[in-house]
Amino acid sequence: MILCRRIILVILVLCSVAMLSAPHHVRAEGFKQVVTSVTTDDVNRAAMAIQFTRSIMQEKNCAGVLFFNVYGVNLVNAKIASPTYDSGESIAAMLADFMKAGGQVFACPMCMKHVGKMTNADLLQGVAAVKGAGVKAVSASDTLVLSY
Repeated sequence: MILCRRIILVILVLCSVAMLSAPHHVRAEGFKQVVTSVTTDDVNRAAMAIQFTRSIMQEKNCAGVLFFNVYGVNLVNAKIASPTYDSGESIAAMLADFMKAGGQVFACPMCMKHVGKMTNADLLQGVAAVKGAGVKAVSASDTLVLSY
């Protein structure tokens, strides 16, 4: 009987510790903006990132930001032919539509320099390279952050 109580006590303690150390998830309700980090130059992932972000903007009536970093900067380089998604629309055209819908598009200046070998003159029209914009966007309060 005493052994049984001790086992139950140990189980309860372990469950309590597990519950306290479990990650706390933020509810995806009531956010004011959605920010998507695009780290890849894969056309399928980029197209999904653009479409998901735009859909959330429309459905939740919130601001939308796309942040192209690491290899993603290649997709916002106007001097590289924009890849075409299966729908027949290019990533550049999808980004132009995203911005027309009120979304903002940023490129990481450090990634532009070191990965894409780019300058601001190489960016697609409407894309901005602002130092710290990515960190500011993903760390803002009331923000839902996605990653592709």
